[in-house]
Amino acid sequence: MAAPYSEDLRRKIVQACERGTQSQREVAGFFNVSLSFVEALLSHYRRSGGELVRQRHKSGRRVLLDEACREQLRQWLLEQSDLTLKELIGRLQAGTGIAVSEPTMCRVLHRMGLRRKKDRTCHRTGHGARTSGTSSLPQADRILSCQKAEIHRRVRPEHCHDASLWTGDARPAGA
Repeated sequence: MAAPYSEDLRRKIVQACERGTQSQREVAGFFNVSLSFVEALLSHYRRSGGELVRQRHKSGRRVLLDEACREQLRQWLLEQSDLTLKELIGRLQAGTGIAVSEPTMCRVLHRMGLRRKKDRTCHRTGHGARTSGTSSLPQADRILSCQKAEIHRRVRPEHCHDASLWTGDARPAGA
């Protein structure tokens, strides 16, 4: 595909046509462009009020959640780091009236750099955390990790990894 004509060439064509000493056909021949290009360029130049190059519109979908919405999500997650996608969607719809799907919310959070992995030290109810063994993080580091604006994934109960509890082919996913 040929490259578009430069803005400098377009400006020279418009100036030559506005001088009125040559016809559009002669200007097209002089600059070695087609007559239809000269006609379209002049038409656009007059309609747009002096704009030489047409503005292209962005391809793709527009962003559903603007910067203010993303900042509000970040604030909610700073206050309460274990909010689920459904809870975030509900708060967003109640607060702004914008309804998004779970996959959309997941993509937005991913683009914001927030993970979905649940941290077992940050649970609201205290359920699901492993009770045996100690964490590899010191207490101060566990508290600081809870204060990050991240969405965490809940920890699977320990008996899911116990092979003696499996019956036949009914193994848990990922085991």
